[in-house]
Amino acid sequence: MITTTQIRPASVFLVSGGAKGITAKCVIKLAQQHPCKFILLGRSELLETEPDFAHNCFDEATLKKRIMEYLLSTGEKPTPMSVQKVYNQLASSREIKETLAAIHQAGGEAEYISVDVTDTSALNQKITATVERMGEITGIIHGAGNLADKLIEKKTEQDFEKVYTAKVQG
Repeated sequence: MITTTQIRPASVFLVSGGAKGITAKCVIKLAQQHPCKFILLGRSELLETEPDFAHNCFDEATLKKRIMEYLLSTGEKPTPMSVQKVYNQLASSREIKETLAAIHQAGGEAEYISVDVTDTSALNQKITATVERMGEITGIIHGAGNLADKLIEKKTEQDFEKVYTAKVQG
């Protein structure tokens, strides 16, 4: 006998890796068809406010130029790697905010929690208050993952563990 569960407005999905990428697109689509609640988990930091140099700057080249100027103003020598790191943090935070906004626009409710899903203790600690606020988790979507793209014979044991741990233990 097969039983089905209905997705209701009070349904709460815990979604690992759900704030960016393909998992975010799936969650947005789900929210459009079934406006409910989502607790999105990811390792990326969500910036509450962007640095002044990033305000209203959406062109990649211009933003990277502003990042370089900012780093210089703080006495740090900008390198391509340091500029890219700051740029990636800003772009990641913006994508998370866009996902949250799209879910809300679809009629759903969503919160983002920055946590490594392989750290069970931190995960339980961080989701407790959100679950109390949003309600009991009624569904799980596991989309978290780490990339270590290279030919299998070039993968190290650490590469394998990084990918495996997020998918299997997360």
